[in-house]
Amino acid sequence: MIRLLPKCRGAILSGMSEAQFTEADVAYIQASYVTLESLCEGRSESADEVRRLIAARRLPAPSYVFEDGTGMFPAEYFDLVDQAGGVAGLGEHFAARHRAASLAERADPDRLAADWQAYLEGTYGVCLRTVTPEAIVRKSVLVSSLCELLVLARPGSPEWRRALRAQVEELDTLEREFAPDYDRGEEQERTPTRDLVIEAARRQHPDVFAGAAAAGADAEAE
Repeated sequence: MIRLLPKCRGAILSGMSEAQFTEADVAYIQASYVTLESLCEGRSESADEVRRLIAARRLPAPSYVFEDGTGMFPAEYFDLVDQAGGVAGLGEHFAARHRAASLAERADPDRLAADWQAYLEGTYGVCLRTVTPEAIVRKSVLVSSLCELLVLARPGSPEWRRALRAQVEELDTLEREFAPDYDRGEEQERTPTRDLVIEAARRQHPDVFAGAAAAGADAEAE
């Protein structure tokens, strides 16, 4: 086992509560994330400056942290910052786009504060391939809708089948794979939505995801 200090949902664990990552976890993190030093190459911000901004809760925390303190970040970490015109305007930029996305999706606008905090904590860097306010809102909408589709299943309805298939496929494109063992460990508050929703839907209704033939059959049934 390789001992690492991971970024847990909501807080970076302290040295008092070390967790064990498997080799598969390490391989996934190293393949999917980059160091802060790599991110800052060619940029005006230094790694030390970014760390100070993270500590001041003005920039997102790393998605995972190795035991030696090395943070691992999504490669597109600075994209939203640059779109906001810099750190100073990041909060207002995030809020404006989140409100617009919530309005367009008819989603709960009151999630803004919680989503901003989760963004700063690095939580969305764990679960989203591209961290944007629009992706954050859309993920919430899809998870809510899919939970309802699965609870109120109507497998005989072509409309229900099409909705389930389309939403699962869309959520699949939004979400990362997650660390294979750590993110699914008992120390986590819950199992990733990839498992709870995407894989659950495919497991419970395999015929809905049987490929083009299933989609064609559903269309013909209308």
